Amino acid sequence: MLEYWIVVTIGIIVVVVALCLTYLYAESRELRLVRSRYRLKVYEELFHAITDMNVAGTDGYRLGQAKKRMAFALNRLNLVASEEVLKRVNDLLDFLNEIPEGNFDMLRQLNLLNAIVLAARKDLDPASARAIEASGFRFRFYAPARE
Repeated sequence: MLEYWIVVTIGIIVVVVALCLTYLYAESRELRLVRSRYRLKVYEELFHAITDMNVAGTDGYRLGQAKKRMAFALNRLNLVASEEVLKRVNDLLDFLNEIPEGNFDMLRQLNLLNAIVLAARKDLDPASARAIEASGFRFRFYAPARE
């Protein structure tokens, strides 16, 4: 009779432990999804800010607003982005800060933006990022002619 209760007690303990582990796994997965969703929003905001800067051209007011939006996006990005994304964004910022006014290498900017997109995709969905990187796919961006 004592052996029966030991087996029942061990069975109950195993079931409780399995339920706890399942709950913890589900919670960690949900947390990863929430983090990924927020990272995606931050990455989107970064690209919106970059687009605003490209579209602003020589309009001082729009360029000022775009720089402000970029600053806010960068502040959020510094909190949530992966190391590779941060490195690629720093490369872009170095490029933007080193170019003299009116002298702009669009191909280099597009290469830097492609590197940021690939790094962000690796951060959000590594499997699809590897497939895209292996295919050599190049992302296209709208870049108006500089005046």
